[in-house]
Amino acid sequence: MGDLMDSIMALQTAFQQVSHLAEGPGATKLIALKPLLESSSSELEKRFDRILQILQPSVRQTKKRKTLGERLRWPFQKADVEQILQLLEQHKSALTFAMNSDQM
Repeated sequence: MGDLMDSIMALQTAFQQVSHLAEGPGATKLIALKPLLESSSSELEKRFDRILQILQPSVRQTKKRKTLGERLRWPFQKADVEQILQLLEQHKSALTFAMNSDQM
């Protein structure tokens, strides 16, 4: 879980910094970055909403579970976490590529 949280926090920080640049005085020069920011942030927001739904089960789902162990169980398999980490890395790489393209 630590790797997942670290990756999410790092990407969030990168998005905040890049968003700040995209709103600044040189924003008109960021041809590759602006559309990527919009599409990536939209996709990641949907993905994070889905992850939150899984991590925070509804009250009805919680009542169905009988043991404390079942309530404390991590809902993701290793492959799920690896897939999420890969998605985060892809978005991070795309942001880096777009920023480098715009600087050329």
